[in-house]
Amino acid sequence: MKKWLFLILLFPLICVAQTYRYLGVEDGLSNRRVYCIQKDKTGYMWFLTHEGIDRYNGKEFKRYKLMDGDAEVNSLLNLNWLYIDQEGVLWEIGKKGKVFRYDQIHDCFSLVYKLPMESFSEQPDPVTYAWLDQNKHIWLCNKDTIFLYNTDTKQVTHIKNDISEEITDIEQIDESHFFIGTEMGIHYAQLENNALKLINCDKLESVKAQVSDLHFDKKIRKLFIGTFLRGIMVYDMNTKSVIRPDYNLKDISITRFKPLNDKELLIATDGGGVHKINMDTYQIVPEIVADYNSNCGMNGNSINDIFVDDEERIWLIIPSESRYKTTVIRATNGLSTPSVTNSL
Repeated sequence: MKKWLFLILLFPLICVAQTYRYLGVEDGLSNRRVYCIQKDKTGYMWFLTHEGIDRYNGKEFKRYKLMDGDAEVNSLLNLNWLYIDQEGVLWEIGKKGKVFRYDQIHDCFSLVYKLPMESFSEQPDPVTYAWLDQNKHIWLCNKDTIFLYNTDTKQVTHIKNDISEEITDIEQIDESHFFIGTEMGIHYAQLENNALKLINCDKLESVKAQVSDLHFDKKIRKLFIGTFLRGIMVYDMNTKSVIRPDYNLKDISITRFKPLNDKELLIATDGGGVHKINMDTYQIVPEIVADYNSNCGMNGNSINDIFVDDEERIWLIIPSESRYKTTVIRATNGLSTPSVTNSL
């Protein structure tokens, strides 16, 4: 599916207009297919594309190749997830189990680990989901085994996957407890002594849906659950209850949650544009939707990824059948519009 990138500058309280700027391959983006967005501590935006990784400084793109020996890595089985750890280090992980780390001193990506593929001769893409936790571990999830790569020691621990379901997302509660979303529902688990222990939670186990994204807010102890065609649910750890908002985007697939501020989450969807939910009242309202009658508006409601930067500018990856482009939407209120610079 064709994809183009959409960047939005949004001032949600005082905004009266939005303007759009398009960036694409003609501006230096290495490929029209964009999968993930991140921003590092120096202000650079990073995009995981079909060709590798692009860095954007607000004016131009720089492409980084990922190399395994003399071979360049540039396929869907190797370019899948992009994370930044608590120390600001950028990591790229692929379904083949290759882990790349960005070396800021030498300005390149280094292959630091890869799964022994001889152990997965019948599985060309053994990693169904990869995730970076707060304990300096990269989780390489397989239906049978979870491989924990320690980013400090470079040691790998094999954990038996007793869930026996395809993991689709993970959220960390504290140092050893996790919410784990799967193709079948949600599990509450504890990782201790190199073992993943499932903890009974009747309310969560009653959620029978394919989980597409999770967001856990530690301050209010609420888990926001995005699903495939089942809308949004909220698990409140304080009351141990599952809430289904009245308007919960049912029949629309949720692709990503991103905090907009302390009270609101943005909800990226596949077909419904971007919505916003109040984390206290659970009220959901449209935030950014396509305007097919305007040449200057967003012309697609399927959002594959979303990122909110420090100035509440919103970057979106939008598939398009007709073209690929990277778009900047600037929201203005009659004042001067901020420019995109290296201090993004």
